[in-house]
Amino acid sequence: MKTEQITDFTHGGGIHGAVGAGVMLIFSIIAVGLGFPGMGGKWWILPVAMLLGWVLGRGMGAFILGASGTAAGQVYAPAAAGTYAMTFSHIDTLEARGDHRGAASAWDAVAIEQPNNPWPLIRAGELYLRTLHDPAMALERFRMARDAASISAEHHRYVSQKIIDLHLGPLQDEGRALVEMRRLIDTHPGTREAEGAREALAAIKAR
Repeated sequence: MKTEQITDFTHGGGIHGAVGAGVMLIFSIIAVGLGFPGMGGKWWILPVAMLLGWVLGRGMGAFILGASGTAAGQVYAPAAAGTYAMTFSHIDTLEARGDHRGAASAWDAVAIEQPNNPWPLIRAGELYLRTLHDPAMALERFRMARDAASISAEHHRYVSQKIIDLHLGPLQDEGRALVEMRRLIDTHPGTREAEGAREALAAIKAR
């Protein structure tokens, strides 16, 4: 039997219909054989009972499968709620094999396909920073990630720190780093990252 046929059979309640028909047949044989009131010797009841069991079983099966399918969809593929998290195992494989440039390019491609998703930009930025040693490319990715519409506050603070570190470190642009520190302090007041930026800002000014 083909996969499509199996799917149609089970989702249409076919298995439940067969079970229902079997159960009704067994009870009818017992009832007719034992001569229950009004049923003694009436063997013509058996096919009628099987048909009734089949119809009722299919109906219940379709209802149960439909309800369980909806629940399963909410658990395993909650895309409708906007919480579906895609996996990128093929890119992880590239990184594991040491093809960091290929992985960075793959993350860039995902970022183009998902312009509001900061995660591929963050991953690409990390690769350009740590393994490809290209701080300018890393800075560009972190900036785009920070501007992504769906970025969380946690990721926003993270990439803001990365941008500051790049300006203070390999890019040698202390003036721009000061601007980014003030931006972090104003955007996320009262956070650990903002307090760290405030301390660094004061230290630089004192120097």
